[in-house]
Amino acid sequence: MIVAAAIARMAAAAPAPQQFDFAAVLEAPSPSATGPPLTVIANATAVFSVDTASLAASISSDVTSAATASITGESASAASTQESVSAVEKRGWSWGTATTTTSSVQKTSTSSVKSSSSTSSVKSSSSSTVSSAIPTTSSTSTTQQQSSTLTSSSSTACPTTPEAGTYCGFINPEDPCAPQPDGYGPKASPDTVAAFQADSELHKMALNAVTPSTYERVFVDLNASTSANSYLAFKTLQSYDVAGCANYCDTTDLCTAFNIYIERDPSLNPTKNGDSSNSTGEYCPNPSSITNYKCSIWGSSIDASSATNAGDYREDFQVVIVGSNGYDKTNNTTPAAPPGYDAPSNCTGGAINSGGSYWLGSNFFPGPFNPSACGIYAKAQGDLNKQSAKAKGAKSYTPVNMFNAYTIHKNGVAQGTYCTIFDTVLSPAYGKTGFRGGWSGNNFLGVAQSWAFSLSEQDSGTW
Repeated sequence: MIVAAAIARMAAAAPAPQQFDFAAVLEAPSPSATGPPLTVIANATAVFSVDTASLAASISSDVTSAATASITGESASAASTQESVSAVEKRGWSWGTATTTTSSVQKTSTSSVKSSSSTSSVKSSSSSTVSSAIPTTSSTSTTQQQSSTLTSSSSTACPTTPEAGTYCGFINPEDPCAPQPDGYGPKASPDTVAAFQADSELHKMALNAVTPSTYERVFVDLNASTSANSYLAFKTLQSYDVAGCANYCDTTDLCTAFNIYIERDPSLNPTKNGDSSNSTGEYCPNPSSITNYKCSIWGSSIDASSATNAGDYREDFQVVIVGSNGYDKTNNTTPAAPPGYDAPSNCTGGAINSGGSYWLGSNFFPGPFNPSACGIYAKAQGDLNKQSAKAKGAKSYTPVNMFNAYTIHKNGVAQGTYCTIFDTVLSPAYGKTGFRGGWSGNNFLGVAQSWAFSLSEQDSGTW
């Protein structure tokens, strides 16, 4: 009887599982940029920045109702001292374990996906919001392609010192049949796609490249480059400079992986205006080629399954890729904590889905892995809970003291940051037996980079 009573108390105190919201991920709008453009742009360096103010305003506008958990107050505060699920399971008892989830979700892209927040009872699906107001390149960033330095086709004057290869004051590389900034790589002979793809010199560059310290080489010498929602930026290089590409990643916020590759590009901007007999200079559908070294950087883990961009046609010119190598330091990287939070704890690859009793809601942000978005979401929900309680004359409110942030991969390709918020601090050990993925139709959604963040100063939920 005593043992049975103890087990009953443990089961009652254990967090109940909450549902992962498949629709929030599958129906979320994709960022406008999921990889470098195929066009050759003079001074082709993407500029990435995190627009925190816009992100905060967008998230705050989406948090419209107060949320509460089924366990609050002192009972919730005591949860952080309870045993984790894994510790109890070692004694032969288990509850709230992850199971493969199957649901049918219509794969229709929408600009906004919403469901209600958690209320006084734990609901069967997570509270989830995807905002269309978040910058389109990703939920956490704005990415601007720096096109050619201003030219005769622009109304704005050029800089005092034009950058090399921009043709400033003479011609815009984006004009019809305009010369493109010359690539630094060797040109295949004969100048055909087949010769480029078979060029042993290009393949040797990839095969002989040295892996930078802290990185793991995750694929080598593929004929395709990475494409994913977690795209951050890219730049062209003067050589197959793996170390330089790694440095670009190391000095860019949120970057944990990079892809370096060699691309066959046109020497002129391919144009098919009129026909070959015209005299306007605007008919060059298949110009001679140049060879570019490209470096793209990513805010998530990458692997061979994300290398899906094999090139395309620009008019009659075929852009193709060789020597594509991927390098990843995600497993060696601890994400930065948002202001007011302690350094995060690793949840060992699983999401905390056993915190339903303390769960307040969930949110998904397409783009790179960015826990700061979860921190903003947690603050917005906590502030609204406090405001709602004060308006009702209540003496307490439901605080937000912790969030779990993780990357969702669809069929192996990163989609964005999934956030769950809780009213108390739960052990990251819940991630060991937590949600690691599930099927929705033909799509498998997997979990990676799972981290638990708790407030440095816990909110008691009282005035």
